[in-house]
Amino acid sequence: LNPSVLRPAFDAAFQKHANLAAVRVSDGSGLRYLLTRRSGGLLEGVGKSEGGIERWTLWKPDGTSHAVQSGGQFDEKVVNDTLADEFRHLEPGQVNWRSSYRIHAAGESWLTASSLVVTADKKMMVSYIFPIDAVVSQLDGAEKGSAEKVFLFWDSGKVLPIGNGTKVRQSGAKASVALPVHDVSDPIIAAAATRLMTAPSLKNVPLSCRVDGSVWWTYLLPLSVFGDTMSLGVAVPMMSVVSTLGSDTFLQVFGGVLVLLAGIALFFLHRNRARIETLGMRHAASRTAEDMLRLIADGEGPGLEFKQTLRFNLKAGKNGKEIEHANMKTVAAFMNSEGGTLLVGVADNGVITGFGEDNFASEDKALLHFNNLVNQYIGPEFSRYLDSVVITARGKQVIRAFCMPAKAPAILKNGQSEEFYVRSGPASRQLSLSQFYEWLQNH
Repeated sequence: LNPSVLRPAFDAAFQKHANLAAVRVSDGSGLRYLLTRRSGGLLEGVGKSEGGIERWTLWKPDGTSHAVQSGGQFDEKVVNDTLADEFRHLEPGQVNWRSSYRIHAAGESWLTASSLVVTADKKMMVSYIFPIDAVVSQLDGAEKGSAEKVFLFWDSGKVLPIGNGTKVRQSGAKASVALPVHDVSDPIIAAAATRLMTAPSLKNVPLSCRVDGSVWWTYLLPLSVFGDTMSLGVAVPMMSVVSTLGSDTFLQVFGGVLVLLAGIALFFLHRNRARIETLGMRHAASRTAEDMLRLIADGEGPGLEFKQTLRFNLKAGKNGKEIEHANMKTVAAFMNSEGGTLLVGVADNGVITGFGEDNFASEDKALLHFNNLVNQYIGPEFSRYLDSVVITARGKQVIRAFCMPAKAPAILKNGQSEEFYVRSGPASRQLSLSQFYEWLQNH
């Protein structure tokens, strides 16, 4: 992030690539450095540690410089938020292409290509900014196969036809300017773009449209790694699709693809079996008073336990850590076994008493306290295996905590010591160190 290092490095890139207009460096806080071409030299913005530009400097070709007031039309908050979001989603090795129209006044005419630079002690994102002409020239000269129409589509609803002598209705307009749909003269691209604007969900599926008695198929490929700021669209006449589908080569390839997809699906299901089962268990958890009453009628067992309070000791007449410990012991035991349900506000004999003695200001406060106990005693990473809710039955409020089997041992922290529990019939049993080792071997 040293400007004396970045400036000559990026200046060399400007000299090598005539289309390159600017370079940005950012991180999770937003923009940290910017170097952009300006008439009379290079405009440099040096950022603050919390994101945003602290000072602007105009560097002239002769090496002299002077401070300037600002970098022009520059909404610092929008730029920082956009770059920080892109930084969080981008993975090493990816290049994210997106339109800059949301953060630059020039509209859809500018693009950025961003990638991560990862070193031993930090991770930064470098974004190169250039005009849409650079992509248009590449697409216009590319081999298009059976795609007779190629176009760019923005989520703002604008379109840019590529090649094939496409003209725009506005006289004097440049081919590199994105257009509203009604200004596109090609009826096929205009028809496809119109449907995409009215039904955004169609962006990820092949789309057919009829123009002058002929059927065309179009498809959009997002150029962004995440989101859909800008997409590349192609249009193919139905006759080309039909002739391709009928070929022997296609049938052989299609059969091979089906086998490959089946193998990938089986691998995915096997690898994510535990997660899928967990999602199914969460969906099946009781969330109504009727469901809970049926559970209570079955009585306590390996998968169900009753606790009358969450923190109040009925015998001592005051809140006690031992009551919280007893509740969390049950939660940990369920997670280390086959899962189960803890009902707080139900006596041992199945009578619904509610947790009124705990004296929480609201049910939200009660749930917050319960979840905080899980974080404190077991760990926040285990909250994904817990589904807690307050259910009102027979005029009383009950905390229903549905616990799912955890992928890692749920170890209960009790002061300076650590304890490990599993379910044994209707009770939670603490394991010794040797028993815990045996449990690990079996799991």
